[in-house]
Parts: sequence; structure tokens; C-alpha cells
Amino acid sequence: MENVTEFTLIRHGQTADNVAGILQGHRDTPLDDTGRRQAESAAARLRGNHFDAIFSSDLRRAFETAEIIGKAVGVTPVPTRELREWHLGELEGKYSKDLWVKYFDIMECFNVDSGDLPVPGGESHGAFEDRIAQCLDDLADQWIGKSIIIVTHAGSMRAVFKHIVGAVAPGNMLPICSNVSYSSFFRYADGRWRLRCWNDVSHLAYCRDSVTF
Repeated sequence: MENVTEFTLIRHGQTADNVAGILQGHRDTPLDDTGRRQAESAAARLRGNHFDAIFSSDLRRAFETAEIIGKAVGVTPVPTRELREWHLGELEGKYSKDLWVKYFDIMECFNVDSGDLPVPGGESHGAFEDRIAQCLDDLADQWIGKSIIIVTHAGSMRAVFKHIVGAVAPGNMLPICSNVSYSSFFRYADGRWRLRCWNDVSHLAYCRDSVTF
């Protein structure tokens, strides 16, 4: 569509840390076997559609997913550091169950819309959301009239949701972001956003592998 930038948003496939309940952040973890099968399922869904570009977080779990999708749609993914997950500093590599005890306010940011919390050795929540919002706006401006894919992370996807839809009311939960989920939205040239689809995993209907959240 003219004067519209179309976005397809995909979360990376499953990793061993997802299964173990380890907080990843900027940890450069690869897909596990299930994650690669999930990425193939997402690629099969997108095959046959036209895309002008793919931009992916440069962390391995996202970029491996993007490469699998890129082969299916005939587009080489562009590693994009701005699409990385929230940098969680000293929390990274630790079990989530333990972090909920010591860093409850930070962990709660994954569930509800929270303020600008600092992270020891990492990136404040506000700075993270600003990074994702700026990246989206830049891509929307640069690719007007085109259709692009973004491959990123669950935390980044929630920041996307907040930027295009608005803040979630206090006490309400942020949306689910499943591994290799398909979401779709677009931005008009005048800056208005419209969400069309969120967290669709119907392409995994015949996949026996579980989906981590």
C-alpha cells in the first residue's frame, strides 16, 4: 500500500535457556532443535509472500530464526543491534524464579506496564523502550510503501506493542509473545499505527513441539 509501511513481527524460536527458565537478555544463545523446527514452521507460513527486507536482532537466537525465514522468502536478513532484547546486566544468566525474589520490580516489567526502572549493570526500562520505539519509527520512515519483517525478542515485542497501541492500563497484563509467533501491523506516513494481528501461532498447529512463553 502507498504511504504505508507494513510490518511482520516474529519472535525467535525456542532456546535451551527458555526451557530452563534462565533470563537471557543480551546473552548470545542459539536456537535449540525445537527452536529450529519452529523457525521452519514460521518460514513455511511466510513462503510465497513478498517482503522487501528483513531486519533482525543480531543475537544468535533471533538471527538464526531470521536466516531460516530469509531462505524461504528470498531475502537476506540485516543484523540490527537496536532490535536486541532488554539488556538486563547482572540479572542475565540467572534463573527467573530466583530473580522474582530479589528483583521483583524489574521482573514485573515483563508482565505489566511499568515505569523507568534502573537495572544493575544494564539498561533502564525506559531507555530500552525508547530504543525499540526509535528503531520502529526509523524503519517506518525509511520503508514507506514496502513490506518488511522484524525478528526480535519477547521483551522487545512488548515494547513494540506499547509503542503502536499505547500504554496498558494499570493492573492489566501485557500481551503474550510466544516463540515464533506471527504479528502484523502497519504505520501510515502521517505517523498513525494500526495493529492487525498479535501472537498468532497457527502455523505451529501441526508441530508437536511445545511453545515457551
